[in-house]
Amino acid sequence: MRIGIIGFGGAGQAHLFYWSCVAGCRVTKIFDPKPAAAGRAAARGASDIFCADEDRFWPDLDAVVVCTPDGSHARYIVAALERGLHVLVEKPLTDSAEGLCAIRRAAAAAPAQVVAVVHQMRFVPLHQKIKALVDAGALGALSYLEGYYVHDLTTRAFANDRWREDDNATPIVYSGCHFVDLLRWLAGEEIVEVFAAAGHRAFPEYPESDLNLVTLKFASGAVGKVLVAFGEPGPQDHTVRVSGREASVRGNLLYRRDGRLGEVLHRPLIFQPPLLRGAGKSGGQSRYRQLRTNLPPYVMARTVEMLRVLARRPDAEYGAANYPVRLYEHSLACVGAIEDFVGTIRDRRPPLCSIEEAGRTVLACIASVESFRMNRAVAVPALDA
Repeated sequence: MRIGIIGFGGAGQAHLFYWSCVAGCRVTKIFDPKPAAAGRAAARGASDIFCADEDRFWPDLDAVVVCTPDGSHARYIVAALERGLHVLVEKPLTDSAEGLCAIRRAAAAAPAQVVAVVHQMRFVPLHQKIKALVDAGALGALSYLEGYYVHDLTTRAFANDRWREDDNATPIVYSGCHFVDLLRWLAGEEIVEVFAAAGHRAFPEYPESDLNLVTLKFASGAVGKVLVAFGEPGPQDHTVRVSGREASVRGNLLYRRDGRLGEVLHRPLIFQPPLLRGAGKSGGQSRYRQLRTNLPPYVMARTVEMLRVLARRPDAEYGAANYPVRLYEHSLACVGAIEDFVGTIRDRRPPLCSIEEAGRTVLACIASVESFRMNRAVAVPALDA
C-alpha cells in the first residue's frame, strides 16, 4: 500500500516512523509546502520522496495521512476523497462545524473510500481493558468518567511551526478531543451538554487559553470531566477514572466493594511487538532498544506492586491507592490506529474511529469552547443536525 503524508511537522515526522512498523505499507511521498519541512525531510533521509508541489504529490498513491494544522484537515480530506484515495487523519477530524459538513458530504459521495481518525487513546492497552470491563457490565451502571490531558507544551508548542498561534488552537479542541472521545467511547453513549471554564496563567504565550476544564453530561445522566493543561510543569498525566455502581477504575487499578487492594489491570510492556522490526516492514525498533527503554519502569512497577501489600487496607489513612507509573504507550497506540485503518481497507469493515464517531467528538469540543466563552452550559448538537 503506497502511503502519502500530508504535512511534515511533528505529527508527520512521527508518522514516517509509525508507517515503517506496518507490514505491507510504505510511505512513498511526503508533501508540505513550507520551506522548513524540506529540511526536516532531509534530516530524516526522506528528501527523495519529499515534494513541495501539491500537484506532483497526488498521483500514484493508495492512501494519505493528513498531519496538517487542524483548520486545513477538511480541505485535504475532501481533495483526497475526490481523487479516490483512502484517508487517515490526525485528531481532531476538523475544528469547525463547516469543516465537518464538508467532510461528510465528500465521504457520502465516495462510499468506497475509508476515512478514519487517529484517536489513539482508544488503542492504548489499558484503555481497551477498561472498555472491555464496561462492555461486560463489570462496573455496573456508570456514574462518573474523568480524563486528564496534562502536557507541558511550553518548550515544544512552537518547535516546528507557529500554526497553533496563527489558528488560535484551543486546548480542548486541539488535544482535549483525545479524552472527550475516549470518555464517549468508554461510556458507549453521547454527551448531550457541556459546561466549561478556561484559564490563561500558566502559559500566557499560548493562544487564547492554556487550560480548559470541561464537565460533561451524558445521555444517561452520568457526569464526566476533562482537564486539558498545557503549562503545568512535570511529566505528562493521562489518568482515567471510571466509576460504576459495582466497581470503579482509578488509573490502572480496579476497585470492587470488598475493601481489598485494587486489581492491577495492565503493566508496562517490556516488548511491544508491533513496533519491532519484522518481515514486510520498512523499519521498526530493535529488541535491545525496547528492553533498555521499557525494563526500568517494568521493574519499578512490579516492585511497588509487591510493596503495596504492606498497606493492605486502601481505606486506611495511608493506604495504597495509586499505581506508580503512567501507562500510555503512545507509539504503540498510534500504530494500532494505523493497523485498524489498514485492516478496514483490506477487510471492508468500519474503522474503530469513523467520521461519525470523530464528528460527535468535534461537536462536543466546539460546544465546550462556546461554553467557556459565554460562561453558560451549552447543549451539544446531534451529528445529523
